[in-house]
Amino acid sequence: MDSSKLNDWLQVVGLFGVMASMVFVGLQIKQDHDIALADAYQARTATLVEAFNARAANTEALSAELRVRGINPNDPVKRPSLHIPESAGVLTELEYRAGILTALATWQQWSNIHYQNEMGFMPDDNWLRLRSGIKRNFAEKELAAKVYNSFSWRPTFRRDVDEIIAEVESEKSE
Repeated sequence: MDSSKLNDWLQVVGLFGVMASMVFVGLQIKQDHDIALADAYQARTATLVEAFNARAANTEALSAELRVRGINPNDPVKRPSLHIPESAGVLTELEYRAGILTALATWQQWSNIHYQNEMGFMPDDNWLRLRSGIKRNFAEKELAAKVYNSFSWRPTFRRDVDEIIAEVESEKSE
């Protein structure tokens, strides 16, 4: 083989090497981008969870907020759309609102676990265990549905939770 043909082949091999390294760099950039998105989602979730829990724990501020709305924080909850089991005793407005805020914090964490799983950063078995927990919540507690329906969720999380709700309703009708 003469030197010009060898040179041509080496250039072709070099070109494929450059293209392969560019593909690798592109994949690395995508992975870094996905990790950054997951980190940002995690940080937003942590901030929301902290805010909901802090608000629920600050009973004085929550009481003041209720009073400003014309609600006595010590009055029993009167929610015809939400069945409160007798075993819970009489819930006050303050306890009820704190419970909703705590439930919102929990839902935010669930949404984050779903997102982390969807992005490939959380094993499927973690999501499947959580999915079972969400299903139990919908089967046993009306508050789960109330909180879920009062907040805006990512479309894929909403799709999966709606699927869980359909399963619960199907099992209840059997």
